[in-house]
Amino acid sequence: MTANLYFSAAVRVAADVSLTRLLPLDALRLPLAPHDHYSQRVLLALQALGVIEPELSPSHADDWLLARDWMHYSFDSVAWRIRWAPRDCSRQHDVVKALFKDIEPTEDAMQALLALWEDLALAEAIQYAQWALAKSGYNPAWASLAADGLRKALAEHSVSQVMYLTHLAMRSLATTHQQGGTEATRLGNVFACAVTSFGQRATVECWTIRGMTRPAELPMSTLATIFAHEVTRLDDEYLTLPPSLAALSAAITRHRTLH
Repeated sequence: MTANLYFSAAVRVAADVSLTRLLPLDALRLPLAPHDHYSQRVLLALQALGVIEPELSPSHADDWLLARDWMHYSFDSVAWRIRWAPRDCSRQHDVVKALFKDIEPTEDAMQALLALWEDLALAEAIQYAQWALAKSGYNPAWASLAADGLRKALAEHSVSQVMYLTHLAMRSLATTHQQGGTEATRLGNVFACAVTSFGQRATVECWTIRGMTRPAELPMSTLATIFAHEVTRLDDEYLTLPPSLAALSAAITRHRTLH
């Protein structure tokens, strides 16, 4: 199921008209996944399964070997060849869409969907943290230091609520920075600790958190769109509810009842 979702998203956002190759990530109009590392993970997973292979030319190999203009080439600049023949690829894409349209809520399927939701929720929270840090002039890579705190917060709170907790952590970081006395190299840890602290307090003290809306600068990724609006029918609840089997079951049952 996860592989089908990854392939469906990759084809929708990156495939050429012939459905024989995927464009490089840096050529995409919309994001494949919530953040760059997740997008790379999607492609590497498909490559490991034999679905796609990197489209590398001898000229690129020469540039990398001889370090000519090496800054120009990166993972994001690599195109990918779809290893299925065009007819098979098209058929597989149809099968994927049919699978997601009529998914059966078996125990295994629901557990797989929950794992995907938890995975995507963490990616959404990290993406927002990266954006918030960069917007305030801090290193967006510090978001990875807060990953554990974000994951724990998402066990009890929705993505939109965790975005608010991240906003509070950003204010705490800015205050600490302005007061001085903390080395610049330690500010990333200050941010991570603040995220963890606010997450714990929100749970223990039973905070009522309205949550925040997704910033306009962060468009919803293709992977998340397919998962939220086509596979699970969670729709807005994808961001406004904590990941849970109960929420998944309710969303799928609601859609089946209406249709």
